[in-house]
Amino acid sequence: MYDIAICDDMEMDRADLKEHITALLDKKEDVCFFEYTSGNDLLKAMEDIPFSLIFLDIQMEEMDGEETARQIRKRDDSLVLVFVTGKVDPSPRSFVVQPYRYIKKNMPDEERDAYIQDALLRMEEIAKAPAMIAKCEGCRLVLKPDDIVYMEKYKKATLVHLSPLARKKYGVGAAAEVRMTDKLEDLYELLKQHGFGHPHDSYIINFKYLMRCTKSEFKLEGYEEIGLKIARSKALEFNRLKRLFMSEKYPSGRRG
Repeated sequence: MYDIAICDDMEMDRADLKEHITALLDKKEDVCFFEYTSGNDLLKAMEDIPFSLIFLDIQMEEMDGEETARQIRKRDDSLVLVFVTGKVDPSPRSFVVQPYRYIKKNMPDEERDAYIQDALLRMEEIAKAPAMIAKCEGCRLVLKPDDIVYMEKYKKATLVHLSPLARKKYGVGAAAEVRMTDKLEDLYELLKQHGFGHPHDSYIINFKYLMRCTKSEFKLEGYEEIGLKIARSKALEFNRLKRLFMSEKYPSGRRG
């Protein structure tokens, strides 16, 4: 079952968006809709409902969509977030919260439906993502790909570097080591279809957390103090996957 939230202070716009989403669902019985007129109401509902997908209007009274999105990401960094707006263009704040799509209310129906379909497919992809077993200080953790910023070889095991939100979610301290017994190469084969790249023999990274990247080095969100290298032998495939990830995350001009 997928829980989808639509947050917009205009009833007509909520109804119109819900109609378009419903028309694109393969199995309508697998989805439960929740509607909210304010960011505060949505955030309160998140205390009890694990949303898979949120459509969020940017222009709302009291708390606007960008601030609401910032608060959403403090609670959940893996749900699919889609901005919906009538007039506002994306701002730098919009992209910090990692929206999957940015829908204009005056888009042609065909283009809007394509973006909605993208979001629904991404929602399903995240739900089907592999679960991986890790250990930390004698405890067993069940991790999803979005929990992981990067992984590196560590003796005969693999050391896992979690996102700050994942550390909070699992109660893992900043200094605690999270390990997997799987080989790094095997983990890459499992994860390369889920937004991971292999820039160096010693580590694999989650493109979701990529901040800055040059031809030879890059930095990751939450680990800005570390400059990770791109090996020449890995650069071609790494850059191909990076472009693929970015084109799927920020499509441009591919639909009319």
